[in-house]
Parts: sequence; structure tokens; C-alpha cells
Amino acid sequence: MLLKRLLLAVISFGVAFGLTVLITMFIGTTPAEYGPIYMFFTTLTIGLAIAIWLDKFMGTNLLPK
Repeated sequence: MLLKRLLLAVISFGVAFGLTVLITMFIGTTPAEYGPIYMFFTTLTIGLAIAIWLDKFMGTNLLPK
């Protein structure tokens, strides 16, 4: 179960970081110009949203029913 939860965290935040980089490129800036604090909080927010969905589909039961 711990392995599934670690895998969930790696997948969700990896995908979230990739999406954040794509979003910054789409709006016409670089991640360095966007700023490390904004990158962190944008990645965190998107990552948590992805983690909620992955929790349901991977069956890790991180969230209570």
C-alpha cells in the first residue's frame, strides 16, 4: 500500500509540474520568469487535484469515504 501511495505522489506531482511548465509556455513566459514561488504553488494545486482523482482510480484510500 505504501508503494502505491508513493507512486501516486510521484505521478501526480510529476504530471502537475509538466502541466505547469506547459501552461507557462502557453502564456508566453518561461518558468524562470514565472517565478519559483508561483511554480511551486501552481504545481502543488494541480498536483493535489490530480492526486484526488488518482486516489479514486488507484484505490490507495488516502481520502476517507
